[in-house]
Amino acid sequence: MKTYHGSCFCGAIRFEAVGDLAEGTMRCNCSFCRKMRYWEMKLPEASGLRVLSGRDLLAETPRRQGDGVDMHHRFCSRCGTRLWTDGNVDELGGAFVMVCVGAIDNATEAELAAAPVFFADGAHDAWWNPALETRHL
Repeated sequence: MKTYHGSCFCGAIRFEAVGDLAEGTMRCNCSFCRKMRYWEMKLPEASGLRVLSGRDLLAETPRRQGDGVDMHHRFCSRCGTRLWTDGNVDELGGAFVMVCVGAIDNATEAELAAAPVFFADGAHDAWWNPALETRHL
């Protein structure tokens, strides 16, 4: 495990996240993740995220009406940087936090290049299954 330090582009929001890029990351083919080009690292424990500053500047992307998914996409209201997703989804193991890899400040290039990527099939609400096509993600 490593404590990663992260922030938004303008520096207003800073956080720590306990995880391990070597344990894997995820990209998803759902419409939201495709548009945002999300690349996330799931933390082993949802409690592994600690906001150090700027909590009052956190914003959330609105969900589609009636999708029934407890998932919250957080970003900086000042600069727009995507930071993490949190929620509670049975198929993802219950309560979770997934930090946007691009918001991590102290990941080395070697760690990023070596991080395994699971390509999830969120487009068919089957995140636990691999996406059939991944070249566009």
